[in-house]
Order: sequence, then C-alpha cells, then structure tokens
Amino acid sequence: MQMSRIPVFAFVEGVNVDGYVHGQNCDRALSPLGVEYRLAPANEIPGDGGGKTRLKAYYSYLMENGSLVTSFKGKVTVTLFFMDKDVDDRLGLLINSPHVLYTWFYDVENHVFHEGDVAEAVGASCSLAPNWCRQEFGGRGSWQEFAARLWIEWVRLCFAAKTLKISGAANYGRPSAVNPTPHLPADDQLVAAFSAKLKSDAQQDGTSERRWNEARGIVDSEYSTGSWDKVFKGKWYAHILSSQVLANSPNKIDAKHLSASLVKHVAATMQFDSAWSLAMQQQIQKLAIANGLCAASDE
Repeated sequence: MQMSRIPVFAFVEGVNVDGYVHGQNCDRALSPLGVEYRLAPANEIPGDGGGKTRLKAYYSYLMENGSLVTSFKGKVTVTLFFMDKDVDDRLGLLINSPHVLYTWFYDVENHVFHEGDVAEAVGASCSLAPNWCRQEFGGRGSWQEFAARLWIEWVRLCFAAKTLKISGAANYGRPSAVNPTPHLPADDQLVAAFSAKLKSDAQQDGTSERRWNEARGIVDSEYSTGSWDKVFKGKWYAHILSSQVLANSPNKIDAKHLSASLVKHVAATMQFDSAWSLAMQQQIQKLAIANGLCAASDE
C-alpha cells in the first residue's frame, strides 16, 4: 500500500468510532510535537478478512520488510496500528511491538462507554430531556455496569467458547441469545440449554470439567473486581442501549441506525483523560520522539 510522506500513518480496525477515539489520542500526543498524522480504517488496506485480520497481515508485511519506519529524502514515516484486544491476551495472540497499541478492554467501544456519558449522549442523539435521561441512565459510568451484568450469562458462554476453542451458537460475533429482550434479564431456560450444549461440545472435544469451570470462573473473577470490560464485548453496549431507549423513552424514537448513532454520541462525550487514554497518548508520543519526529518539541 502506497503511503504519503506524512510523518505518522495510523491504521484502525473499524469505521464507526475507531477513527475518532484513536484519532483524538493521536491528536493529543502529536500536536504538541508539531507532527502531522493520517489515520485510516483497515478497509483501505487491500486484502481479505475483517479489520484485525488486515491490520495484522499488513503489520507482518511491513515488519518483515523493515518498513515500519521508513526514510525518504530525510523524511521519516512511522506506521502505527491500533487494535482491539478482544481476548487475545488469554490466547497468547498479542503482538509485542511499540507499533501496535491495544485497547485495555475487549474493544474500543468498551472504552467509549467506560469514559463517556450515556445520559448526555442519549439526550443528544434522540432529542430527549436531560432530566429523563439522567433518571433512566444515571451518572457517567453507571449504566455500563448495569448493562454488562445483565449479559453475564452470555459472557460466560462466549468466553468459554472462545478460550476453549469450541465452535457453536455461543460466540462473541452475535448479541446474546439468552437475553430475548436485550435490556432485560436472561431467560433461565435458554441459559440452561445453551450451557448444557456448550459443555457437552467441550467435553466431546476433550475439555476437562476443571478447564470448563476455570473458563467460566475467569469471567466471574473479572466481574467481581469491576473489570467486566475485559471480557464483555463493547459493541454489545449500543445494542442493549438502543433496546432500552426504544422501550422506555417518553417520546417516539426513530429506530433506524439508532445503535450506530448512540455509540457515536457517547464517544463525543469522552474526555480522553482516563488512564488508558493517557497511556495511549504517551506511547504514541514516545514512538514519535524515538524516531526523531519532534519538530515542535523541547525534547
């Protein structure tokens, strides 16, 4: 892929909020240095597969060709990749490189809802009164815990299936199949049926009872320490939120593209001063300075 001689060229996985979130961190890191950057989604990279597949393939290509940092007529270009962690840390799939920066949570949407103001975003997206939104969704950070706990049964199933490498109906690629109404509790009969099927499939694949219980126990442990965002897929938040808005709103809401609109509005309320955002900004700046890109810096 031909890149212009912009000093920092960054790629992100998705097209919904990835560019905004990672772009904000790039802007905060690089603007003080007087360093320009361009940010592009993975679908601009030729190839097959989803966003992460393309990013990993292109990273490998550049690394093998010694092209993660290039110099042309004295102008240096650094390539950077922003990837969702998913559960790659549990599977030993993380890339150890200063050119690859991961979310700390499952995906970038987790950080959006962790840092954003849901009540403010719903009000802006749906033109609803702030007092109703505050009453329905609470203060910054409170609704996200409510939503994650609603789907804990589905998270247990998806995490076990992913980490034990069991294919089937329970997977991170779909919304909860045990919460018939996304913003309401799981159906006990559906939970029992999915659990029995997945456990049976696991045992047929040679998974021991101990490993099965350990996988589910990891989810419970993350939830117990307030770290559900490490195992709960952030893209699910908008699905749950749109269901709750449509069911409970005092005014008629247009359901078309509601989920996408909501997550974008939540992202717009982020302050980018969380531990993760600041760490991302520091790593971006460190990589730039290490390669001599500090035109306006005192370094």
